[in-house]
Amino acid sequence: MSSQRQVVPPRGSDLVTKSVLREAIEMLPRLPETESLDEISAFLKNNLHFSALQTRERYAAYINRRMFPAGYADQAMRRFATAFAGQQELRDVAFYRFCCVEPLVGRMVRELLVPAISAGFVDRRAIRDYLSERYPESRSIADASQAVVETLVSGGIARADRNRLNFGYREVLLPSFAFILHSEFTEPSMYPLRDLERHPVLQTMLWKPDRVMPALYELRNQGLIARISEIDSVRQFTLRYTLASLVREVIAMGVRQ
Repeated sequence: MSSQRQVVPPRGSDLVTKSVLREAIEMLPRLPETESLDEISAFLKNNLHFSALQTRERYAAYINRRMFPAGYADQAMRRFATAFAGQQELRDVAFYRFCCVEPLVGRMVRELLVPAISAGFVDRRAIRDYLSERYPESRSIADASQAVVETLVSGGIARADRNRLNFGYREVLLPSFAFILHSEFTEPSMYPLRDLERHPVLQTMLWKPDRVMPALYELRNQGLIARISEIDSVRQFTLRYTLASLVREVIAMGVRQ
């Protein structure tokens, strides 16, 4: 296995004009056993379905940057993708990593979708209006709007028709919840529970608010986090694993919702 690590920018462009999330989700379980982004790029360029080499090269770069923002093809993501190929858990995790690099999409979920959660939809025109207000000089609003819709649909966050984007709060799936929790709280340590309860990722993922704490307690019950406690009126949770170790445990235990 190659351990070559290539430094890549931690953020993408602010205005997303190409999604490529569906292709990323399809390719992740098939990636070779390597941390080298050069080797991953070569694989993607040979296996993406687009006919033009230039398109395959460009989309391979998108996938690498968004799925592996640390600058190398981390084993945690590759193993998780293999274990949960074709399942919503992988779509959750891929969407989460996409939003880490392209924060515009998560911001739109929190600012546009969450306020409309009781209605269960927004007009697709509202997405274009949202982008136009923030990028009045851009000539790529139509492409950006389409990319946002494709990303939300590919991630299983929403459904779309010609006129509307339909959505609602979603179930918390334990494997993807555990992956995202250990991505945001990266060290085995004790953390204030309020830091989780207030975390914007909960809204970005459109998780049912009343299911987050039961999911956390279930991770404790399964031994995937160490404890949840209250010390001097401060509620805390304690992680026992790094992300890589957590993924190994989730797969070994066969954790499912």
